Amino acid sequence: MGSFMPKVINHELRRDAILRRAFTLFAQKGYQNTSLSDLAAVCEIPRPSLYLYFRDKEEIFTYAIKHYTDKMFSDYRDEAKLSGPVLGHIRRIVGSIIFKSWLNRDFIFSMGDYLFQKRHEGKDFPEIIRRRTLKLDHLLRRMLRRGVGTGELRAIQVNATSTQILDLIQAYLFKLAITGTADPRQTIAVIEVFLEGLAN
Repeated sequence: MGSFMPKVINHELRRDAILRRAFTLFAQKGYQNTSLSDLAAVCEIPRPSLYLYFRDKEEIFTYAIKHYTDKMFSDYRDEAKLSGPVLGHIRRIVGSIIFKSWLNRDFIFSMGDYLFQKRHEGKDFPEIIRRRTLKLDHLLRRMLRRGVGTGELRAIQVNATSTQILDLIQAYLFKLAITGTADPRQTIAVIEVFLEGLAN
C-alpha cells in the first residue's frame, strides 16, 4: 500500500484567495450585510477555518482594504520616481485613484457602510485607512517640493497644497461612498484646474 501524503496548504496563497473573494463579496453585499458564514461559503472553506487566518469580519475587511491599496501605492511610488514634469506625475496618480475608485465603486460604497458603523459604535477612524492617507500625503509633499525646487511650480505652501489635493480626492470618495454614483470626469476636471494654478 502507498503511504498517505497529507495535502500541503500554502497559507499565504489561501489568505490572498480569501481576501480576493471577500473583496468581491463585501462589494456585492456591503459590510453590515456580510456575515462570516457568507465569507466562508464564498471562500469554500469551513467557517472555523477562517479563524486560522483572521480574527473576525472586521479584520478581513481591513485587510481587504490593504490588499486593494498595496499595489496602487507601489505603482504611485514608481510613478513619483520618474523624471519629467511633476504636475504630469501628480495628474496621473490622482486620475488613477479617481478612476480606480469609480471602477471599484461597489467596494467604496461598502467602505462607507463600514465607516458609518464604526462611527455609530463610537470607534476611531480605522488605523489602516489613516496610514494609507498619510502615505499618499507624504508622496504628494515630496513631489510638490521637487516641483518647487526645479522652478516648475510657484512658491506654494507644500503641506497646505498637499492637503487641498487630498481633500478633493476624499470629497469624491465620500460622495461615491454615500451615493454609489459620482462622475469621475467632473472631479478630475476640477483637480486639473487646481493643478494648473500651481504652475509657474
